[in-house]
Amino acid sequence: MSFESVDFLIFALLIWLAHFLARSMRTGAIKNFKKVALPLLAVLVGIGFLIAGVQSDLGSTGVIVAMMAIMAFVAGLSFKRILIIGVVVIIGTFLAIASTPYRLARIETFLHPNTNCLTTGYQSCQAIIAVGSGGFLGIGVGRSVQAYGYLPESDNDSIFAIYAEKFGFVGSIILLAIFGALFTRMSRIAERAPDNFTRLFVIGVLTWISIEALINIGAMIGLLPLKGITLPFISYGGTSVVFFAAAMGLVYQISRYTTTVPGEFNNPLQTGRAGTNDNISHRRGIRGAYHPDLSDRS
Repeated sequence: MSFESVDFLIFALLIWLAHFLARSMRTGAIKNFKKVALPLLAVLVGIGFLIAGVQSDLGSTGVIVAMMAIMAFVAGLSFKRILIIGVVVIIGTFLAIASTPYRLARIETFLHPNTNCLTTGYQSCQAIIAVGSGGFLGIGVGRSVQAYGYLPESDNDSIFAIYAEKFGFVGSIILLAIFGALFTRMSRIAERAPDNFTRLFVIGVLTWISIEALINIGAMIGLLPLKGITLPFISYGGTSVVFFAAAMGLVYQISRYTTTVPGEFNNPLQTGRAGTNDNISHRRGIRGAYHPDLSDRS
């Protein structure tokens, strides 16, 4: 049995970040550089050293950076300060790539995939062959060729290429539509969330899942470099499935406390009114048959 610590780290960081930003909004410190931006930058440096440096997982580091940036922006951190942090991250990423030969090889393979099909570009070329072999309707379940000895990580990182080979263009569009429906549902939950903490948490989960799906699918069709990122809920792997399911369980639990009308509560960008959500619980319209007692919630 194996355990991917990065999945647990992202899940734990997501909860902490939602709490930290919601508290900063409540106290009015979200605009304070020393109290908000500097701690976030320190966390990013630590994550970069641990994940990108020690574990050599630059892809997961990029997912975390995107998640933190979007959550901070929604919470009300100024774009200028996010840009400052982004410049630091870009410099660190450039140094991490330039100092590691295999990362440079991945960039070279991404730019010129057909020239390295037998060496560093083998997986990229085989993935494109698998996607192209699916045609319009796919070759059918149990008839995959690339899954048996040709495409590396066919049940994990390369699962979308195998899926496209089996179900073709139509099946791929259906899968993308399912992801789109999920993301739309999560965005509506975020709009109607009962407080800033739950809203930021849902936005973080939405960013986490959507960015990983984007990176995985983009890598399989040649639009992005290979980064070893799984396709959420599709790729084989116990740890990622467990924490994706845990995050979605919390999201749908939050949805039971949402209002029936978007905008019932204060906008997360209106930090001056942060914390007023909890004082208007009597105006909530709880969907469905679930009616919790919200009178004593903090």
